[in-house]
Amino acid sequence: MSILAKALRLMGTVWLCAAGLLIVSSHLVVLHLDGFWALVNLLNPWNVANMLTLDLTAAPGLLLHMAADQLTTTAGSSQNRPALVSPYPVH
Repeated sequence: MSILAKALRLMGTVWLCAAGLLIVSSHLVVLHLDGFWALVNLLNPWNVANMLTLDLTAAPGLLLHMAADQLTTTAGSSQNRPALVSPYPVH
């Protein structure tokens, strides 16, 4: 695995951990300040604003992981290819 892929994977993991801590802590603050039913309303699956916020918070970390995966698969497939490849079949 290349250094860039490792760095992207590390940054993605750090981002996802920070996003998870932020989401859990914000839910705990809502539970503490506004009560259980406010948390239930916040976690309602029809609460589109909350779901978009959660998705946008976690998206950069997931995209960094996807980029690292693409780099590792691209690097692995290009290493197994011969240096000179003819586009025409040889008879």
